[in-house]
Amino acid sequence: MNTDNTMSGRVNVVLTDEVYELVKNLAGIERRSQSQTAAILIEEALEARNLLQKNSLTDKGKGAA
Repeated sequence: MNTDNTMSGRVNVVLTDEVYELVKNLAGIERRSQSQTAAILIEEALEARNLLQKNSLTDKGKGAA
């Protein structure tokens, strides 16, 4: 997830009522916005499909240790 103040890509989605309620409830439990929660869920799904390397977004901009 982009944690610096640079521009991020945006996408609009239409969710079923069931999925919307799950995202909304999870966001409340985790004290995040629904948008942040949806972004995290999408990243986790991409990682699960091996399309996104774990931590590749959080490591951006960090120098090698």
